[in-house]
Amino acid sequence: MSEFWSKFKNLLRSEFHSGNPWVHSGVFVFVLTLLCLLTNTSLHVMGVDISEFISLFYGLVPLLLKDLGGVIVSSYAFFVGVVILFLGPDHSDWRNRKKIPIYKIYLILFSVLFLLFCGSVSEYPQVYGEFFYYRHAWAVGFLYFITDNFSPFFFKSVLFLFLAVQVVRTGFGFWKSKSYESLIRYTVFIILFYSFHLLGSTWGILSASALYSFDIRFSPSKKDLVFAAVVLLGFGFSFFTGSGLEKRESAVSKEGLRHSSDINVLIISADSIRQDRLGFVRGEKDKTPNIDRLASESLVFLDHHSTIPRTFPSWADFLSGKYSFEHGIQDMFPDKEDRSKLGNTVATLPGILGKSHRTFVVSSFAGDIFPRANWGFQNVYAPNFSAETLTQQRTIESQVFFLPVLTGTFFGGGEYLSSIRSLPSLGDDSRILPDLFSVFDKKDRPFFALYFSSVTHFPYSPPYPFYKNTDPNYYGPSKYFRFVDPSNSEKPDKKEQDQIRSVYSASLTSFDFSVGKIVEELKKRELYDNTLIILTSDHGESLFEEDHSHGHGEHLRGEGVTKIPLIIKFPKSFERKEVRNFKGITSSVDVFPTILSIVGVPTDPGLSLRGKDLTRLPKEDTWIEDRSVYSETGIWFSDRGEHFFQKDRIRYPNILELHTIDPNDGNSVTVSDPYAKETVLFSKHRMLQTGTKKLIYVPSPNGVLYSCYDRISDPWNTKPLPASYCGDLQRKLELLLLGSGKWKKAGDYFLPKSEL
Repeated sequence: MSEFWSKFKNLLRSEFHSGNPWVHSGVFVFVLTLLCLLTNTSLHVMGVDISEFISLFYGLVPLLLKDLGGVIVSSYAFFVGVVILFLGPDHSDWRNRKKIPIYKIYLILFSVLFLLFCGSVSEYPQVYGEFFYYRHAWAVGFLYFITDNFSPFFFKSVLFLFLAVQVVRTGFGFWKSKSYESLIRYTVFIILFYSFHLLGSTWGILSASALYSFDIRFSPSKKDLVFAAVVLLGFGFSFFTGSGLEKRESAVSKEGLRHSSDINVLIISADSIRQDRLGFVRGEKDKTPNIDRLASESLVFLDHHSTIPRTFPSWADFLSGKYSFEHGIQDMFPDKEDRSKLGNTVATLPGILGKSHRTFVVSSFAGDIFPRANWGFQNVYAPNFSAETLTQQRTIESQVFFLPVLTGTFFGGGEYLSSIRSLPSLGDDSRILPDLFSVFDKKDRPFFALYFSSVTHFPYSPPYPFYKNTDPNYYGPSKYFRFVDPSNSEKPDKKEQDQIRSVYSASLTSFDFSVGKIVEELKKRELYDNTLIILTSDHGESLFEEDHSHGHGEHLRGEGVTKIPLIIKFPKSFERKEVRNFKGITSSVDVFPTILSIVGVPTDPGLSLRGKDLTRLPKEDTWIEDRSVYSETGIWFSDRGEHFFQKDRIRYPNILELHTIDPNDGNSVTVSDPYAKETVLFSKHRMLQTGTKKLIYVPSPNGVLYSCYDRISDPWNTKPLPASYCGDLQRKLELLLLGSGKWKKAGDYFLPKSEL
């Protein structure tokens, strides 16, 4: 054994001094990985210090180690391939047993890394927010220097010129020496390397690099077989490890169609869009010009509201036409039991339309809810959410030297690790629009597609050039992004608030640009006229109005958290006499029957839908009756702070203490304890509102509090009215909850009924 180790050390020493690019790439990656672990790992998650909960993460150590191994292997594969590409003629000399000067290898590696890092920082500064603001604040001046003075195109151009010179030199050297076989091998290697890079295939790149780098001789027939094997191996591994999407296809029978409509349905949405922030609402032409243009050709609803300002239950309400207490998904962390009704006993839009349409959902990190439940989509293009996703995210964010590759700075691609699309700071729509455009390919059946953008969800992630639509003279922690700390109740000063709103607005402009691209693609493919387009959101956002703090889901005060856009562009085949604005109050559960009506699906009375068919509006621009709509709060992530909603609420632990990880459910992160689930439901604030007034039910430790507000004169709900002013809404709320069969009264409190 000692003789073996002696020979191995001598071989390693010899290869090191010969300038073996495989050895030195390994040293480079190992040293950077270790440095990042030592200097770029912290217990700040999205800006929130979780150090006191460190014991909860001990059980995740095996997952963290596994993810770290994945980062090391993937980064090693990439940088080995890059060194081979950029060494050019020097690599050919090494293959012919000549030495490569070691400094050349490290000069190439550090130069490529520097250009990639600067290019990625200039395109996605928010991805590096934790690195610059929470871990290495001393370097934040470098961040400002890059983003203020350079575009991503500059660094990519320099990188391309560097690569082009080396490729041309190598190719010309082979041609001049008449080494045509070597030229062909080199050309094939370039094609394979870049193809596998676009696929994010670690093993494909390693295989292609090894086949080219080592002078292995085969007969022509064997060589052909080996090349074919490499391609198949790389593509096979890329399917399992290279994609950042949860691509799932469900087998849906095409038999027994309920209708023969050829109308396409496209729902365009982004997380946390406030209706009052759109350009045509604010009277600002340059804010959202593409959405404004779509609105001018559509029926616009000016008083539209979400049923719950949290993503998972909000989409469940939207796609089922029922309230959360009816379909079972009532918070962001439903367990298997909570999710069991959706798509089974509770029908969904994609499930119903899947009988006649091809159904798709396309999303980035905010859409990680879609692989977690049976929504009825035949095709799911969205990242998943689980403990494994969380640990891989933390590993990716700590290994900042590999982030530029994962964000696609090396001429696209780079999604070597599945959780890259789950990063909250990487909501750029350009990464997922190609998946949506593939849906538009003409097939034998029309499509039903839901496109859900994450760019407007905090921490907000407007890429270049949109983040430049903010105050150029502001240099502070909210310059490119803004995390939400649910335990922090301190209100920033006016300058900071203005900047946060500005970053949110820049994200909205970025989403608007994507809307323009989508409409342009539909028109180019001649699908626009025959497509029902609905633009909306899952909920709104508080942006420090009054005492409302920042974020969504914790309270129902004001117009910010529930009032969202609803724009319906009808297909040409659907007859409407005029396009107009409707001022009557509407709810997200109204969209379910509306889509079925337009597509021509008879509404099954057994569905017991909560919403109204919005194709059957009165002749006036509002309802004849005094209609009311329902909303409720989500789960509280924190039990701390001096917010008004923390002072009167029923207490339960911080979400980090409340959650469990279910290894039998794909390591899902859930709230599954029966007592905890019941407490969450019991503690929610609930609301009914009409076009003119609002009633909020607040269960507190000292009894039930009812708050009544005038929506017209007091839109931000700062002046409570006597409860008697909303007496009719109080009776309606009681009828709604008790009439559903899911609630019972205990004094003035509403208690969830046990289904046991």
